[in-house]
Amino acid sequence: MDLRTHYDVLGVEPAASPEQLDRAYRFCLDLYGEGSLATYSLLDPEEMREARTRVEQAYCVLRDPAKRRVYDEEQGFQRAPQIPTSPADPASGAVLLTEPVTGAALRRFREQKGIGLREISLRSKVGVRYLEYIEQERHALLPPPVYLRGFLQEYASALGLEPRRTADAYMALLPPAQA
Repeated sequence: MDLRTHYDVLGVEPAASPEQLDRAYRFCLDLYGEGSLATYSLLDPEEMREARTRVEQAYCVLRDPAKRRVYDEEQGFQRAPQIPTSPADPASGAVLLTEPVTGAALRRFREQKGIGLREISLRSKVGVRYLEYIEQERHALLPPPVYLRGFLQEYASALGLEPRRTADAYMALLPPAQA
């Protein structure tokens, strides 16, 4: 009987993002795939099938937010508290952060959604470096306000946040020389 958790099977931490789960899943499928050089001499074909089945089961549970929540509760894993949001525009599905819109709050929201900075950069055409500066609140390295506002709106839009209000809230917390 296998006593490993689904997280152990995929080789990830319980706090793993959906993006990390996807990478681990693909890695495990390759590892236990037909003709895999890494395991061909270690496991017989039946053991390989069993390992792939276990990987599929783990991924199926952990990739579904509702199933994962139930599984985590059953296993006693603690989940990070969700960033509070409120609907801003029900028609578009955009939301607003209900806490102050800081770089740290944006980063936590992005990580909870399992979206990497590179993905946001590709969607928004804003360089990863500037997205990092926004999240790290490296004010001296941020572009002039007119560009920063546009970058923030693109960032927010890529996350499903209400762009204009998110940018306004972030800009309102900048030091006077920056805003």
